Amino acid sequence: MNKIKQEYQASWQKAYENLNQQQRLAVDTIEGPVMTVAGPGTGKTQLLTVRIGNILLKTDAQPHNILCLTYTDAGVIAMRQRLSTFIGAEAYNVNISTFHSFC
Repeated sequence: MNKIKQEYQASWQKAYENLNQQQRLAVDTIEGPVMTVAGPGTGKTQLLTVRIGNILLKTDAQPHNILCLTYTDAGVIAMRQRLSTFIGAEAYNVNISTFHSFC
C-alpha cells in the first residue's frame, strides 16, 4: 500500500473509532441500504461519510457508482470535504447532491 493510501486509511480509521456502536454497525453494513433516523447534531453526516469511505476502501466500487443525497447544500459541502480526507480527490467523483438539485 502506498504512503498516500495509508494516510487516507489512517484518517478513515480515526473517524471510524469516534463512532458509537450503532453508527459502526451502519458503517460496517456494506451491502444494501441503511436508513439513518436521528436528530440534528447527532453525527448523520459523519456516519454517511465514513460509510461511503468504507465502501470505497474495502470494495471494488468506484466513486462514480455512489449516490448520496442530503437536504442541504451545507451537508453536501461537509460530506465532500470529509470524504476527501478518506479518499482524496476521488471524493469529487462521488455523486453527492441535495434531494432538490438531484430531482
